[in-house]
Amino acid sequence: MREWTVKSGEKDQRLSKYLQRRLPDAPSSFLYKMLRKKNITLNGKKASGSELLLEGDLVTLFLSDETIGKFGGENGSVDDTEAAERDAELQEYLKAYRQIQGRIGKDGILYEDPDILAVRKPVGVLSQKASDSDRTMNEWLLGYLIEKGEADSESLRRFKPSVCNRLDRNTGGILICSKSLAGARKIAEMLRDRTIRKYYRAAVLGTVKKGGRIEGFLHKDAVTNTVNFTKTAEGGGSWTETAYVPVISGERYSLLEMELITGKTHQLRSHLAQMGHPILGDPKYGDRKVNEKIRSEFGLRGQMLWCCRIEFPRLDGDLKRLSEKVILCDPPRIYTEITGVK
Repeated sequence: MREWTVKSGEKDQRLSKYLQRRLPDAPSSFLYKMLRKKNITLNGKKASGSELLLEGDLVTLFLSDETIGKFGGENGSVDDTEAAERDAELQEYLKAYRQIQGRIGKDGILYEDPDILAVRKPVGVLSQKASDSDRTMNEWLLGYLIEKGEADSESLRRFKPSVCNRLDRNTGGILICSKSLAGARKIAEMLRDRTIRKYYRAAVLGTVKKGGRIEGFLHKDAVTNTVNFTKTAEGGGSWTETAYVPVISGERYSLLEMELITGKTHQLRSHLAQMGHPILGDPKYGDRKVNEKIRSEFGLRGQMLWCCRIEFPRLDGDLKRLSEKVILCDPPRIYTEITGVK
């Protein structure tokens, strides 16, 4: 017999999914058969598998240790090769954490609770892997939780925390990460429904004195990994929308605050370039000569785009603590220094 108590990070999923995560090598037909025969119970009662789990629920398996080990259950038999692979994976996460943490700093955790974490992503670090050798914010997150004792090889088999809102490599600022299944689902839902409001600041070329909106269609060019902006839907494309207001209207450069109403790849970068006010330092949509000049004058590296504010909607339920919460992260001082230059 084996008993498992549902943890905070495992709640809000169906019992059948929970069992599949805990016993990944077990056929679904086997699990449902065991449920029907009451060889697997929930809180001491017969279950169908469709029940939504709560923290503290007790799942009992009236199965032999050999059977549980065969299907990959916790503390089941693990051969030396698999154990070595798991340990190597954990070590890679810890290496990523230690490599990136110095750039994040002690005050880089902007908010944390049992379900989500908000961190200040440094410029130059990927949110997610582009190649197998990359060490990204995803790996940093897993290493951070392992270092704190909140994750291990078994818990990561059942649920793997991850980055929720992706920022480009050379964009810094607020990155939201899920720590639990409930957090991952709710953040994904809010991002999909656009009820989380995301604001960015950008230092741009030229003088911008009035706010406004940019609306149109983006067409992705897979060959160049860029997007093209058009006002009409001719040829397809994705509808995009950005609102902006000037914070500093400089003689040479301006500082804008923008709300990302839709969220498409390179949306802000392409929208501002289409306005004639490309982001300073942007290698794909910016002005090459201007970028070279500010690199020479200010030693700038990377594009001057920063996620500065996240606003959550009114919420009930398990994530009520996030209801109408605002997370702030000011961009580096160089943003105001450059745009204030005459």
